[in-house]
Amino acid sequence: MRGMSAPSSTSKAPVPQPLGRRVGVTLLLFVVLGSGSLIAWLGWREMQDSRRVFEAWTRTDAEFIRQMNLPRSPKLARDLSRLLDVEVMFRERPLFGESPKGVQLQADGREVVVHAVDDATEAVFTRAAPAVALWRGSTLGGLAVFWALSAGLAWYLSRSLVRPLQSLSGQLPAILGPGAVVPAEAGRGDEIGALARALVQARDELNLERERRAESERLALLGRMATGLAHEIKNPLASIRLHAELMEAGARAEDEEALVHILAESQVIEGLVNQWLFLAKPELPQRVKLDLRAVAEGVMSALAAQMMHADVVADLRLEPEAAWVMGDRQRLAQALRNLVVNAIQAMPSGGTLMLTVGRDVERGEVRVEVMDSGRGFSEEALRLGTDLFFSEKEGGMGVGLNVVAEIIAAHQGTLTLQNGAGGGACVRVSLPGTGIENLNSGNS
Repeated sequence: MRGMSAPSSTSKAPVPQPLGRRVGVTLLLFVVLGSGSLIAWLGWREMQDSRRVFEAWTRTDAEFIRQMNLPRSPKLARDLSRLLDVEVMFRERPLFGESPKGVQLQADGREVVVHAVDDATEAVFTRAAPAVALWRGSTLGGLAVFWALSAGLAWYLSRSLVRPLQSLSGQLPAILGPGAVVPAEAGRGDEIGALARALVQARDELNLERERRAESERLALLGRMATGLAHEIKNPLASIRLHAELMEAGARAEDEEALVHILAESQVIEGLVNQWLFLAKPELPQRVKLDLRAVAEGVMSALAAQMMHADVVADLRLEPEAAWVMGDRQRLAQALRNLVVNAIQAMPSGGTLMLTVGRDVERGEVRVEVMDSGRGFSEEALRLGTDLFFSEKEGGMGVGLNVVAEIIAAHQGTLTLQNGAGGGACVRVSLPGTGIENLNSGNS
């Protein structure tokens, strides 16, 4: 409607009030009110005690007059007034009703107490209300000093509480930033130290979550790219292999070596494609009973040309007994192929590659060991070698060992990275064996 202004969408932020001032003022008010209330209560108690004493000794004086049978004359009243330093008078007792009991406070501020002397006469004692000792100048001066000290203590306590909080507030951007900043307050043993440590822990967890989210987004992007790229590569790759196999049947002697290389390299490309597909869409292994020795032989045969080209001598050591496992032949072959290829690439000037397949009867496992004569794993590679995208090779993508670790884990196996006693890298794979326990019991 016209003439009406639209309500503001933003409300005013509350005006911040310093915490130190609030704490200090609250503590000071508590001390002032508490001490004032205590002084007032003590003054009231002092006044009550004084009135009880006044009533007691005036009763004693009245009893003395009655027992001594002194005349109830104005002269006696004046003498008693001078002696007791209070105003004394005698009067007749009322015929009806009773005299007030205890000390009575009059309108002029004086205190009066009445005691019966005999059946017809009563003595009236009157005095000015005494001053309370607690309200004297010395007491008020001491109270003022106490309040001043309390104000200093309140300031000190508020500063002790607020200063580290202000320090934490000023360091908050650095604490929650990407760096590993640890505030000095984290070493305190009180609640402020606990708060500082909680901030550091929250920072670490937040950074870890950011890294995980970034890695997840990167993996999702790579997965989409890998899936599309793999499907685009598979069709021409299948055509290349088909034509190479057709040409191999009627090839001339001088062309046979080239065809062998074509088929070997196409297998390399196919392995890479399958590897990326595994990263993009990992699937549960299709397990069947298989002899891991045969898988190792197939991998070494397929990579024979690559090893010859790299001047690598292959040493395949297979135990006589079958190494039966329940596994996915394609996945396990992919894992062994990655280990062998890594070993070949670790020896750019040639060397010796030893692949051993055997059984561990005591543990009921089948073990595979791949050793090379290269320079071995670095300390960082021993810790992070199976992490995705970790690689120390120039141009390496850090995928191979991660895929191996995932495949072995899916088969309930273990993967161990270490360096050989005589140098070079050593990768050990342990998989649950099949039928090994029966063979062990039969031999025993």
